[in-house]
Amino acid sequence: MTHYAFRDHRLFTVPDPGGDTLIFGADDASLFTVDETTRAVIQRWRERSAIDLADVPEADREVLQALRDARLLVPQEHRRPPRRAPYDPARIPLGTLVLEAAQACNLRCTYCFAGGGSYGGAARLMDPGLARRAARYLVESSGERQHVTLVLFGGEPLLNLAAIEAAVVEAEDAAREHGKTVTVSMTTNGTRFTPEVLAFLRAHPISLSVSIDGPPELNDANRRFAGSGRGTYEAIVAGLAELRQHLPRPPAGRVTLTPEQWHLIPEVFDHVAAMGFLEVGIAPVSPMNAKMLPTPEQERVLLDGFARIAERFVQKAAEGELLSFSNLLDVLARLHVGQVKDVACGAGLGYLAIDSEGRFYLCHRMAGMDHFRVGDLEHGIDHAGIAKRLAEQAAPRQDACSKCWARSLCAGGCHHDNHMREHDLGQNPGGMCDFIRGWFEICIRAYAQLRRSADERILAFLAQRAQG
Repeated sequence: MTHYAFRDHRLFTVPDPGGDTLIFGADDASLFTVDETTRAVIQRWRERSAIDLADVPEADREVLQALRDARLLVPQEHRRPPRRAPYDPARIPLGTLVLEAAQACNLRCTYCFAGGGSYGGAARLMDPGLARRAARYLVESSGERQHVTLVLFGGEPLLNLAAIEAAVVEAEDAAREHGKTVTVSMTTNGTRFTPEVLAFLRAHPISLSVSIDGPPELNDANRRFAGSGRGTYEAIVAGLAELRQHLPRPPAGRVTLTPEQWHLIPEVFDHVAAMGFLEVGIAPVSPMNAKMLPTPEQERVLLDGFARIAERFVQKAAEGELLSFSNLLDVLARLHVGQVKDVACGAGLGYLAIDSEGRFYLCHRMAGMDHFRVGDLEHGIDHAGIAKRLAEQAAPRQDACSKCWARSLCAGGCHHDNHMREHDLGQNPGGMCDFIRGWFEICIRAYAQLRRSADERILAFLAQRAQG
């Protein structure tokens, strides 16, 4: 005799005329729409730890059998999947390397996690020879991977054109030699598009992301030139005009806003999207000091702003138009294919950053933080050190994450943000959890509406995006 139990799940109601109920599977990111009859059956039986279908009234039994076929009701012993063993970093070949080509910057942004671009040390530029070695190391350490990614970062990477040009050319050459492909991306502040830089960008296919924080008064409150303190908006707009003349593909826009600016999120999105970016992502600032820690009310304002954009996204999708909000697109794509996230990010697991001195770090945000240094170009990657650091990061939230309905979408959150909040600012573990769950609720409800009303081309785009 088999006894059944419900897998961990969460019920949502979609606030529209249909009033559908959604059931989200916490372990496998599955998502189903159910009618009122099914919802009532779930409510009656969901708390039972052992269900014998033979003892269930016939009307309810048919519904429970359908839920069993959907793997929402499982044999009692399978209700909780076994905890996954940690990944062994030594068994995961390098796939992405973030090159800190310039640990220096010509801006002084108010919220910079990199200490003005220098990551806590003296401003410095990577030697072109070291950049070449790092790029080749990426390709030659990638094992059976057929594709690798080189990320050009800073500071402001375009302060060191010689190094990034050396890295890109070497990565392309090494990839050809080893029968692989390489993708190159770069994040820039948009103020350094000189003729030499534009010629370089024309010669090499590089995906660009340009940082801009909205209209002039908002951007210039956050992003100012070093020395003069002058705002950067005019320079960024001029740089974007140069890009449009020289490159066939527009860049992505990256926005960072401080808590007191979160009430302006929809207006900021509209302004930046209208500037012709390929897509726009909006990041809440990483709290580098206590003043940047948001209040619960500010987080509610942030979620409200995101929800308003999500609502418009659904409306536009019904008309066959794609609203280019990358925050939402990323989650919708994963929901569309049921993609489970079993690690918070790739940090240390095929993804590393290398600083201007050739030292490896768990991720680009942790460059300059000695505790998260995991080897160097001369001696190789310290896989044991990576495993230790990742275990340290996971330990404070392991039990809470295992009980959280959003675990298959989140897997613990950003290592850097968690470390800053809990280690440096003294917060208890889980300081971002309520916000993260609120955001996923917005995405789940938006996806359910999309499935009912969106143009099929939008859904096809989500499937393609999920494949990378």
